[in-house]
Amino acid sequence: MPFYRYLPAQAPCKLCGDGFDHRQSATDAALTACPTCGQQVTRAAVVAMHQPKLLAPLSVSAAKSAGFTVFKRVAGGGEFEKQ
Repeated sequence: MPFYRYLPAQAPCKLCGDGFDHRQSATDAALTACPTCGQQVTRAAVVAMHQPKLLAPLSVSAAKSAGFTVFKRVAGGGEFEKQ
């Protein structure tokens, strides 16, 4: 769901400042009043939302081939050794 930016009719407002972001479905009607102060608001442009792609966990061999140094925890606690 996208975030919409709402701007108060008389900015700056003491409660909502220069505006606020509200997450709502694209099919929902635009807000007409601020939920905090009740002042009339207008909807501004859509704010893009970043949704990272879910990837498979990185394997040790893939990390090594990418140039990373891989360490393994030694059974004693806070010490590590290179793999």
